[in-house]
Amino acid sequence: MTDNEATRFLEIEHKFVVAEDFDPSGFFAKLRALSPSSEYVTEVSDTYFLLKAVPNLVYRHRYDGLIQQLTTKSVASRDSEARTEINLDLKVEQDLGDTVAAFLDPFGIEWSGTLTKKVQVFYFDEIEIVYYQAKYLESLVTCIELEARKPESINSAKKTLENWELRLGLIPSERSHLSLLHLLILETLPTKLKEKLACM
Repeated sequence: MTDNEATRFLEIEHKFVVAEDFDPSGFFAKLRALSPSSEYVTEVSDTYFLLKAVPNLVYRHRYDGLIQQLTTKSVASRDSEARTEINLDLKVEQDLGDTVAAFLDPFGIEWSGTLTKKVQVFYFDEIEIVYYQAKYLESLVTCIELEARKPESINSAKKTLENWELRLGLIPSERSHLSLLHLLILETLPTKLKEKLACM
């Protein structure tokens, strides 16, 4: 297996939680000064599923009018830096949320919940930088995420993330090691599912 094959189905990212009153305008200006290849703004609906038949993974249906995906993700309670992420692209013409739920139902849906995200994305050759506000019920979190794009290896991905953190003035020790599920949803779950997610 080559290094590229080893990282093909991995999401390698660093997440920074920022204050709700964080003013993104200066941050966006700094990114634009670095000449991104493209950027876009969107609002995303992410529905997560915990399945009895697949206890160590979470499934996500994502729809924002531009993309629609069914994703298999691993969830790490200790560090979300490198996780399995396998995306199936679906047709965008209509929201297939009900179809996805019906498809997953035979696997035993233990829990499902939908969070919404207001997202601004900046693409560079080696990295994707995302600023977003995510909401689930009454909980809100604002984050900056840096994700390595098509890295040659896990180590090269980490170096890319570290280099961009320095360029952007982000402090590595302030990185959040928690997944969005742990940040937003964990405390709302019944005790049994909370314990399950906490142990992933």
